[in-house]
Amino acid sequence: MAGSLVFCKVDEYGFPHWDGLDFLLWKTLPTNWRFSTGTAHLWIYKTAWLVHHRGMLKQAAREAQIPLLLLAGVAAAEVGGTPERFKSVGVLQARQIVEVVLRREHNALSNNTSVGSVAIQPGVAAKTLGIRPDKLTHFEQFQLSNCLLDNRFNIRVVAFHLRDLIMFSYPEVDTDNLTDEQIIVIGSRYNRGTQRSVQDIVDSLAAPIGTKSREYSEYGRRIIEKKNAIMKIMQG
Repeated sequence: MAGSLVFCKVDEYGFPHWDGLDFLLWKTLPTNWRFSTGTAHLWIYKTAWLVHHRGMLKQAAREAQIPLLLLAGVAAAEVGGTPERFKSVGVLQARQIVEVVLRREHNALSNNTSVGSVAIQPGVAAKTLGIRPDKLTHFEQFQLSNCLLDNRFNIRVVAFHLRDLIMFSYPEVDTDNLTDEQIIVIGSRYNRGTQRSVQDIVDSLAAPIGTKSREYSEYGRRIIEKKNAIMKIMQG
């Protein structure tokens, strides 16, 4: 997936982004499904987000030739939480300032800031687009983070990043047809990076509950645990 930094237009009038009010309704109030507060507010938002973006998710999965369950599962895990504009405006700029003050090069700190509804790091997004992350200026990082607030663009970048993870982990596999175990591995790598080997993640599936190694596959396992619910939403 190749591109330049003139590639998006943020949709100001699309599906409402998770903001500070959503965060307060989730974190400060007791769970009430009738009034959408507490944990209920988070899951109602996640479900509504998946329903609204169902067409985009299907299209991006087809273009990237990856399983819809994998893309929708990652989206379900990432949507909500920290207010989106805080990550792309507050956290990113704070890390850029630290880099300037400490004279750190190559944007290592700021490139690791997760942005977008389906959270992804600017460095990872740039690499997916065929752009060298270490060559991004701070202004270009800001441009890219704004682009990732556009859900259509965000979803598509995430889909192609997942394809890259599949090809890195299973070079010979049909990227569009993965087993549940392979989805667990790729989902976990989306969350934790590629430092752990595929075998480490697979072995963690049988690790005793509560052990450190069990955490390696936790993110991917949750996708499979919610498989039926996610696919019902995707099927309408």
